[in-house]
Amino acid sequence: MRTTSLNRPTLITVIGLVTGAAGLLVQKAGGVEMPPVPPGLVILGLAAVLIVVSRWRWTLVLGVLAALAEIPGFVGSAVDADAIGEIAGASVRGIGATTALIAGITATVVAYRSRERATR
Repeated sequence: MRTTSLNRPTLITVIGLVTGAAGLLVQKAGGVEMPPVPPGLVILGLAAVLIVVSRWRWTLVLGVLAALAEIPGFVGSAVDADAIGEIAGASVRGIGATTALIAGITATVVAYRSRERATR
């Protein structure tokens, strides 16, 4: 269990992952056909939970990969969106995934650099 607080890039990564998952739920409510439990929702949610509860740096890499995996889905759903719920969900999903991707890369670099400094 994590005993330290999250740094800013890590916190923004988690917020981005949760926002992307919320966007998937908005899309589902807006009428987009998807499985009862969308795989993207599970992937984004699991990555966010792992980042929050663990101290391992590699979980940040999982967050980046989860966000990266959502980008093509966001683009595809944004292109096919024709109702306001679908457009809103795709927008929220894209903003969350993009935010998580950028912040996750930053958080990963910060985590690995701080580890290098600590070992010197």
